[in-house]
Amino acid sequence: MKTGEYEKATEQYKKWANKRKNTAEPYVALSIPYCIKNNYTKSAEYLKKAFAIDKESAKKAVLSYEKLLEVENYSWNTFYTGAKEFLEKEKLEIAESLIEEAEEVEDKKLKAMSYVLHGKISMRKKDMNEALDYLTKAIKLDKNNAEAYAYLGKVYTDQNKIEDAITSLEKAISKDPNSSLAHKLLGQNYLKQEKYNKAIETLEKASSMSTNDSTVLYNLAHAYLEKEDYVRASEVAEKILDLPEVETGTKAEAYILLGMSGIYTEKYSEAIEALKKAIEVDPGKCDSYQLLAHAYNKTGKISLSKEFSKKWEDCVAK
Repeated sequence: MKTGEYEKATEQYKKWANKRKNTAEPYVALSIPYCIKNNYTKSAEYLKKAFAIDKESAKKAVLSYEKLLEVENYSWNTFYTGAKEFLEKEKLEIAESLIEEAEEVEDKKLKAMSYVLHGKISMRKKDMNEALDYLTKAIKLDKNNAEAYAYLGKVYTDQNKIEDAITSLEKAISKDPNSSLAHKLLGQNYLKQEKYNKAIETLEKASSMSTNDSTVLYNLAHAYLEKEDYVRASEVAEKILDLPEVETGTKAEAYILLGMSGIYTEKYSEAIEALKKAIEVDPGKCDSYQLLAHAYNKTGKISLSKEFSKKWEDCVAK
């Protein structure tokens, strides 16, 4: 360990663990080299095993390694980061078991961070009441935890509790002006309230923080469209289509936005071209047929207008 030969250290610690399978110390030791190499998945697994065998002995062993490594809160950091990695892998039961260990930390800010992560795990489990409970507990411990307010705002957004969402998200931004999640969700909720100026200001900020977020760009384009700024709406829709990876539905919606902008500005040829592409990308978007029928009608192509009106009716019937 001291000479940085972590693979050799791991090999020796594994031999130790094989000889002392019911002893906590070897598994604490095994967690260390994996932690140093930033493999928190394995590190957390071994530390969790040590705690399961004998928690008190494991804690004593951790203290000795903290002195060796000159670090603090080793257990919390390992369990917390391990839980994050398992959450990303959608292994929710393991993530939850690790974050429960992290929650035993005495430091209030670290405990609050643990509760926020537990809340995120609960959200992924679709248990919104549990998520609200953990996020609320986090805020009680640390009123400056911007992430807690941001995810509380996300829960309220998903529940369509717009006023509650806005209150939480505004608090998140007051604590952390660089929270891209809070700006994204706040702009989305302002859009629902038809506060287009506020929505645009907030979504522009979110877009500057995360340039490849198609959801932010779509909501921004929609806000400009509602404000009748069709040039800007089209520009933002084009940005969506230029992204390296865009979901089929979002790409179709971007083309629909271009089509609507074309219709409103009486550029019917451009609108027709965009709406045809929308149908090509996603034939299940019924609005494309209706708007295309309208565009053809405006250009005097009545038979084509009737044809796409019928396709719109068939699409809606499905």
